[in-house]
Amino acid sequence: MDDLLFKTKNDIKNRLGVSIATVNNWIKTGAISPPSNQNIFTNFEFQNIIKRITSNDSNRLKARANRSMTDNNDICFLGIEDSFLKNQLLETIDIHKQYGLSIEQSVFELSIQILKSANLINEKWFLNPNSNIEIFLLKWSKEINIQFKNYSNPFKEISFNTKNEDFIGAFYQSIQTISSKSKKGSYYTPGYLLEAIKIPLGKLVLDPCCGSGGILMKVLQKGHNANHIYAQDIDEIAIKICRVNLCLFFNDPNIKPNIKKHDIIFDEKFDSSLYTIKENQKFDFIITNPPWGSKFSSSEKKDIIRKYPHIETTESFSIALYNSINKLSDDGKLIFFLPHSFLNVYSHKNIRNYLISKKPKMNIYLLGNPFAGVMSESIRLELDLKDKNDHLDVYSKDNMLLNRINYSSLKYPDFIISATASDKEANVILKVFNIKHYLLKNNAKFALGIVTGNNKKHILANPTVSSEPIFRGKDIKPFIYGTPECFIEFNPDVYQQVAPIELYRQTKIVYRFISDRLICCLDKNNYLLLNSANLFIPTIDYPLESIVILFNSSLYTFLYRKIYHSKKVLRNHIESLPLPILELSKHSKLKELYEYYITGSNDLSNLNNYVYSIFGLTEMEKKIVAGKF
Repeated sequence: MDDLLFKTKNDIKNRLGVSIATVNNWIKTGAISPPSNQNIFTNFEFQNIIKRITSNDSNRLKARANRSMTDNNDICFLGIEDSFLKNQLLETIDIHKQYGLSIEQSVFELSIQILKSANLINEKWFLNPNSNIEIFLLKWSKEINIQFKNYSNPFKEISFNTKNEDFIGAFYQSIQTISSKSKKGSYYTPGYLLEAIKIPLGKLVLDPCCGSGGILMKVLQKGHNANHIYAQDIDEIAIKICRVNLCLFFNDPNIKPNIKKHDIIFDEKFDSSLYTIKENQKFDFIITNPPWGSKFSSSEKKDIIRKYPHIETTESFSIALYNSINKLSDDGKLIFFLPHSFLNVYSHKNIRNYLISKKPKMNIYLLGNPFAGVMSESIRLELDLKDKNDHLDVYSKDNMLLNRINYSSLKYPDFIISATASDKEANVILKVFNIKHYLLKNNAKFALGIVTGNNKKHILANPTVSSEPIFRGKDIKPFIYGTPECFIEFNPDVYQQVAPIELYRQTKIVYRFISDRLICCLDKNNYLLLNSANLFIPTIDYPLESIVILFNSSLYTFLYRKIYHSKKVLRNHIESLPLPILELSKHSKLKELYEYYITGSNDLSNLNNYVYSIFGLTEMEKKIVAGKF
């Protein structure tokens, strides 16, 4: 009888937590079978699709691109280093799985047992709650319908000594699916990043994306007045953990921290008898690690753009930063942990301009890659609104002053902060850009390589009669393609993503997408590209050979690294690099160099020296570009 029940693409979307576009791509690429009756699946077809996509031998939901849709769990120790506590965490996770409790019920039960172990609640606290934490717990128990008749805590046999570690937060992170964590864009802040940060007593402190309170427990002092502590987050379970953690931190069951469920992006107002906070409150100190790359629906993105037109981005951390700055008192200080891309990616230009316009005392600390599971490098941004300045300072993660950048040098339209460029390097960059030049912004067509949706199925290791080469990013060498290793029987109708075919089938410049330098070549053979290789076609009268020579030179590698400090070559990077206005004889010389280098020579000294001469670099400036000074 179940076969008489019908399902739609929306049912697949809702069951697997994917978009309709993803479902359509799966059908298009053959990952799942199309419906037997127009857009309607029988229940039998539906169940087979769900089984196939979620099976152990399917990579559909496990692939990096679909990481946000998986139901796997990762053990997250949140900085817990003590081996005994680690074993206790693993034990509590096993108990959670054994009892089959909901996530919130397990978090509640664990909180009870840890508070008992710390002697902060009575054994029969629920019969006659006296302290603030017991009253809070009773309200929480009613919310999740905990019945205390014949009550038995599944964690009752474990005696905890958490040593102010965020043990409950680690448990909560570990029993959530990767899906829920990825969509929130939340990443644990390692404790060592917080060691140098101590907030003075007597300050009103806010963590607007507090999670379970891990940052607050590291930067607060025991002598703080808990009434001066404010914590907000969109995750109601997390802020309940934060409430328990602060009770543990201060070792006081009667503290009254100000905790509220609150969305710093949409600024929604939540009414709850559990949480109180004054509206329009200004804070002396705001510290947080905001969500990075939160997943928003198309309607939410429209709401964000409508609400913050002057910021003009849907990136969660930029919105969180803007809202937090507006909550600072006149002499307030702010600390945010952000991706390095905040400093140089085009989409953050408006929030950078907003910061610069205030001329605050600004320190930027380069942190490298401290966040587990995050590829991008990170920074710590510190702002002091009281102390106005004409410059910002860049520090290493060891607190060594690296660079001092004048605000006046941060120019329209992008306001890029080249944090890794020293004063001498910045002067070379300025000299290059002071030469009259064109930009490819609005002067080129760009396209991505083909996304097949199933390379194992569509990409061949050996050519066939009907196949042709397709080039990956790593097949692109300076000036030339490498020997083709991949082939495809081109059928654009079945692939997940294909640029207009005419963009592949003409002379174009192709470049590696994943790279810490510009690597490109001129393709006159109309080859196809796989998605790790991208292309652009200038629409201005500028010789393509000249562009390829310039972009492969040491000078342009220097510009790319010092300005963008990225391992992904983005369209806006290429669009903003200068193409010097040259007389015909110089273009002829560049073409001559191009003809020489496509023969396979690896000695770029002649090329580099000629490019240096175009921009009039001195011997000292050449050494600076080469990193020898």
